[in-house]
Amino acid sequence: MPQTKCITAKEITVGMQHRASLTFSADQVRRYCELAGDHNAIHRDLAAAQLRFPDVDDIVVPGGLVQIAITGIFGSDFPGDGALGLTFAPERFRKPLCPGDRIEVVIEVTRVRGEIIEVEITVQDEDGEKISSATSRILAPDQNYQQWWQQQTTARV
Repeated sequence: MPQTKCITAKEITVGMQHRASLTFSADQVRRYCELAGDHNAIHRDLAAAQLRFPDVDDIVVPGGLVQIAITGIFGSDFPGDGALGLTFAPERFRKPLCPGDRIEVVIEVTRVRGEIIEVEITVQDEDGEKISSATSRILAPDQNYQQWWQQQTTARV
């Protein structure tokens, strides 16, 4: 079972950041498109992708795949297990992302209100250029959940 974190809202402060590096494979794009029912040719056919974006050298990663990978960070790493994404408001991607391209996701806490944390998300390419952003509200796990999670984690070791 993958290792997760479990950080409560009381442990989170404004300005706190979490960084993650992500890449996507052509197989991940194919599986996402199958599950989502996304039949856009730019996600499966290089010629179609190049008609839409002449500078790409591969198919285009769907923005939705990037978005669900970011929300996956919420439930695994920051704040982690027990977190629930409440809102996710993305900005459009400024340039296409292709399989194998590495992106850096920076999640910064902008507000903590009770168990709800608000974050700004920046997506950058390998050169540090911003290619997208989003805002999100997340319900962080509470102390009861964290205690349960710690017991489960200890039991697995």
